[in-house]
Amino acid sequence: MHSEPTTPIAARVLRVRRGGIGAVAALACVALMSACGSSSTTSTAPKTLNTARVAASIEQSILKERHLSAKVICPTTVLQEAGKTFQCIATSTSTKPPFVVTKTPFVVTIQTNKGYVTYVGK
Repeated sequence: MHSEPTTPIAARVLRVRRGGIGAVAALACVALMSACGSSSTTSTAPKTLNTARVAASIEQSILKERHLSAKVICPTTVLQEAGKTFQCIATSTSTKPPFVVTKTPFVVTIQTNKGYVTYVGK
């Protein structure tokens, strides 16, 4: 049994609540439909590693451990495959005269297919 509100304010509150419930239901439907799009969990094409992130991580390590600011350059395209290695070059300048520019190679090894890497300066 449905009862109508007795005052105009109660009627307005009831309409707002119904409208809010309708909006929430519409958003839930949109979210469910968008989730139905592409549900493929296996990817046949290997991903590309985010080498800019690797370079930034190496720069942070050099700053933290050696107290030197460095610019690291890594290859732009590296497939994200476990066991694969590649090289990045760190360029830094000494802090005392004579100001010498030093280039240090870093060997980066991809440990997992999810992009976890380790690196060692040579």
